[in-house]
Amino acid sequence: MARTTGLRKKGLLKGLLVMLITMLGQPALAMPTSLNTWLNNAGSGAMLVRGGAESPWAPALLLDTEVDIRVSGPVAHVTVTQQFRHQGRDFVEGQYVFPLAEQAAVHGMVLQVGERRIVGAIHEKQQAREIYAQARAQGQRAGLVEQRRPNLFVTSVANIAPGDTVSVELEYTELLVPDALTFGLRFPMTMTPRYTPRHSEHDALHDTPHGSHNTSHSTPHPTQSANGAPVEGPLVEGPIVHQSAIPETSHQARIRVYVDAGMALDTLTSPSHRIGLEYDGRGYQIILPDEQVPMDRDFVLNWRLPEGADSQAALFTEEVNGEHYGLLMLTPGLSGAAARASQQVSEQPRLPRDVILIVDTSGSMAGERMRQAKESLQYALSRLQPEDHFNVLEFNHRHRMLYRASVPASPDNLREATEWVGRLQAGGGTEMLPVLEAALTSPSTPGYLRQVIFITDGAVSNEEAVLQMIERRIHRARLFTVGIGAAPNSYLLRRAADIGRGQFTYIGGSANVSQHMSRLFEKLEQPVLTDLRIVLPDGMQAEIWPSRLPDLYAGQPLMATLKFTPDGSASSQAFPASVILQGKSPVPWEQEVVMPVAQQHAGVSTLWAREKITALSDRMVRGEPEDAVRDEIIDVALAHRLASRYTSFVAVEQRPVRGVEEPLSREAVANRNPVDHVYPQTSLGLARLWWLALACWLLVAVLLVVRKKEQRCVGVAA
Repeated sequence: MARTTGLRKKGLLKGLLVMLITMLGQPALAMPTSLNTWLNNAGSGAMLVRGGAESPWAPALLLDTEVDIRVSGPVAHVTVTQQFRHQGRDFVEGQYVFPLAEQAAVHGMVLQVGERRIVGAIHEKQQAREIYAQARAQGQRAGLVEQRRPNLFVTSVANIAPGDTVSVELEYTELLVPDALTFGLRFPMTMTPRYTPRHSEHDALHDTPHGSHNTSHSTPHPTQSANGAPVEGPLVEGPIVHQSAIPETSHQARIRVYVDAGMALDTLTSPSHRIGLEYDGRGYQIILPDEQVPMDRDFVLNWRLPEGADSQAALFTEEVNGEHYGLLMLTPGLSGAAARASQQVSEQPRLPRDVILIVDTSGSMAGERMRQAKESLQYALSRLQPEDHFNVLEFNHRHRMLYRASVPASPDNLREATEWVGRLQAGGGTEMLPVLEAALTSPSTPGYLRQVIFITDGAVSNEEAVLQMIERRIHRARLFTVGIGAAPNSYLLRRAADIGRGQFTYIGGSANVSQHMSRLFEKLEQPVLTDLRIVLPDGMQAEIWPSRLPDLYAGQPLMATLKFTPDGSASSQAFPASVILQGKSPVPWEQEVVMPVAQQHAGVSTLWAREKITALSDRMVRGEPEDAVRDEIIDVALAHRLASRYTSFVAVEQRPVRGVEEPLSREAVANRNPVDHVYPQTSLGLARLWWLALACWLLVAVLLVVRKKEQRCVGVAA
């Protein structure tokens, strides 16, 4: 009887422990010196090894990354090599989910084992999965690279032998869009856990958070189909663990960058890392004093051309398989009657603005991110003029407005708003849809220009739903997004700004928030060029992407990719001698721009294809069924060897290395938690932290009661 009671007590204690671990929902923050600690840190799917009974547990697969970036003009060519080092005793399959630049066009993949290089082939996604699954089952080394989201990819590597190092090399091309004379490049190296709403957008109005953040306890790899091929699950980010859960020898990156600007630059700096520079008369070799850097923040590089360096037009071209592609970079200027009309418009009374400020106060924004967000808000409030109207909204798992409707930017109202912003705190989930819909559908004052400024790290998984809602509700408003944090979801923020005909501003880890916000308000306060279109000469046609050209703000160039189709006459040329740019400022105007000598530039055709795939995907955002665009995306992606939502790279080594009877373990290679992300608050929020504390006290109390009863029973028995 006593034994049964003891077992029941132990069962009760185990139940309480399970409840406590479930409520935690996040990795432990202790060093990974025990199996229990590592289980809390690594989540499901991680394979652990250790050298002996006294050695700490560690993952079987260690990750190193080499990054080689070469920038020429507005184009970056990037090679990323992921090295998986296996220190276990059995064959293992590794899977690593990682971010890439939101405008990356991934066009190459190589699997390398020792001196052997296997070039990856592009296939439709399901076919690539089946090829990979068959190779895995037959004991062959194989690699699979899939796009899960436009800026999120997953690499799977099968049959890594003990002691092996297997590398997967990816190549991508990215178009760098300048802001006035300033260029920026960002290479993502980790990501913030993304919040996944569980119920409808209207449920988020209640006090209790219904969604969840993807933590390391989420299933990190996809399930399998009947034939063993991977199938995507609902959560695709993979595990993201605390810094202490990553061995010091893992998740290190070597970064090499060469910037060919063709001239000396005014400035070249990195707000994210310490760098050194070597100038060879044409370009800059960027040197990181630390040979390796931890992958806990994005690598950011900014450079500025000297004054007067911006030309009115540049044309970069490439010929592939007899097809002619162009990248057009125009800096429009006003002259003649258009300039006089624009001057008359600028001298008219300033059009008052209705500025809606939205700030993310979810748990992922805690700490430094919240400080930057509040500083951004306070700067925005300080730039409002008395004739403007404004409102401020904050959101986590629910949202609230400072005022029921927009109010005048009077000193009293601005003072009240500044104090309200100063009291904001981070905690809870990240329900974006309700707050954006409330901001975009709230009544606007007639005669006022509605501008929405959205400040967030973008850490949500329902990007497509957010973009679709913006497309439906934006109407004549403009949406400007501000990315906060060392690893924001730039895909969502950039696409939201594109659809909202605004601009994306990246604050990142920069201490100089006011500088970024000042540049944003220069765009907000100055007239824009709208209804833009490119008119080609007679006899010349081109497929232009984006087909709907964006609004242009002060000092910004127009970037467009083209596939030229001359009329076939003997006098026709592959590329136009000039183009006409038409638009409104806000009065109609047009300008002829003479094209300079075309510069041959590798990667232009890839950028054109990437832009076309983006435009085709946007049709689904606007409500078209997937079946209407799927085949078109596949055709473009296969023709240009691009990874996409429907195409993947796969590489297989023909010689088997594992017998089919030998076991194959799986390991999900985690990402480092971003350096500025305060871990526990992401999924718990303040209220749930109090419940967690209560549960801890309850567990301690039960343990004390059980111990006293056991001591009493021992005394009676004695």
